[in-house]
Amino acid sequence: MKNKDIYDGALKILAERNAVGANDDYEERAPYLIAAFCSESASADAAYRRANYLPAANPVSEVYVDLASDFPCSTRFAAAACTYLASMLIIDDDTELSDKLFDKYSDIMSAICSEIPALIEDISDRYSFL
Repeated sequence: MKNKDIYDGALKILAERNAVGANDDYEERAPYLIAAFCSESASADAAYRRANYLPAANPVSEVYVDLASDFPCSTRFAAAACTYLASMLIIDDDTELSDKLFDKYSDIMSAICSEIPALIEDISDRYSFL
């Protein structure tokens, strides 16, 4: 899956045309917003990959990702990325719809995180003097 697929999915959510030159502003901002999503979801993606025995993600820029490059997160995060991107693309134009989409993104991320099993770790003794 490519970052362009995430962008196309966001346009579908917004019922926008995907014609050349139809959404130049969206296409210009999308690589930065997808990078922001990847940065924000990096720890959840890493935990999801560990839980599902998937290889670790390759490092990615926290600022910009090329639309032609591979989507750096697990494919399970694609719906969340599309919804997040759609929300951020219209945040200035339609705040009510943006808020609804962001709530949906949050619900999707919560569902993904609920699928990740807990890890048993040692508890460090920080208060040994008690």
